[in-house]
Amino acid sequence: MTTGTVFAFRKMSFQDILAGLWFSVNSVKGKSALQLSRELGVQYKTAWVLLMKMREAVATRRFRMMLEGEIHIDGKYAGGHTKQKNRKEDRVDRRRPEYQNFKRLTILTLREKTPFGRGRERTLTRVVRSEHPNEAWEFVRKHVRKGSRIHADERFSYDDLAGLQDLFRVNHSKEYQTKGGVNTNHVESFFSRIQRSYVGIHHRFSVRYFDWYAAEIAWGEDNRHVDNGMLLWGMIHFAMSRKTSRNLCGYWQGRHPPDLVWDGGENPDTYAATSQR
Repeated sequence: MTTGTVFAFRKMSFQDILAGLWFSVNSVKGKSALQLSRELGVQYKTAWVLLMKMREAVATRRFRMMLEGEIHIDGKYAGGHTKQKNRKEDRVDRRRPEYQNFKRLTILTLREKTPFGRGRERTLTRVVRSEHPNEAWEFVRKHVRKGSRIHADERFSYDDLAGLQDLFRVNHSKEYQTKGGVNTNHVESFFSRIQRSYVGIHHRFSVRYFDWYAAEIAWGEDNRHVDNGMLLWGMIHFAMSRKTSRNLCGYWQGRHPPDLVWDGGENPDTYAATSQR
């Protein structure tokens, strides 16, 4: 029944898998593998692989997502925290490139603002090394329909988007919203969910799998008004439609994927071939 899906070669019972899916979709800010292992009575490694397979399956929804209308774009830096030195004179500015540890990544996000009562919003994420103009341009070109309206902040990374769509800017160093109503509040509200998941549930995200965590949180944000039964069926659909994972099958036997950092390819399975530092 699970042959050829993400659950191929499973050792868990199908009943436990369904229970794991249910516990996962029932957690609005995400589910930690440690908590799921206790709820199902399985080892941490078993719960971790189950959750990561579900996240990988959910990430496939980005293949053909095309946003339209009013789109908010922004990037959130997360991960790679480095503890500062004890003495003030020994501390450095971690924002400077020469003091980066190469583990701090950016969740580049497009979020569609849908008028109230006209359907659910859609959120599209990519994890990149930094808010580079090339990644932002490719992101919008591949996933935003012509004739849309892009809202962005003052960062130079979004300057070139004026050549793709109607671009409207807000300078956050001066105001959160312009007199004409231009803001990026919709994508900022999604970042608040990312932050709550990071701090309150997981406490940290693995640099290597940050992309899957972000994709799962985006799916949860888009479906926050959907009842748990429909969420469960949606997760089952993703899981059974996804082919056997090349990244997670045999994970604890040493088969690990590269860092899941987007390199501008056509689909979510195309990543930069970089190893974890």
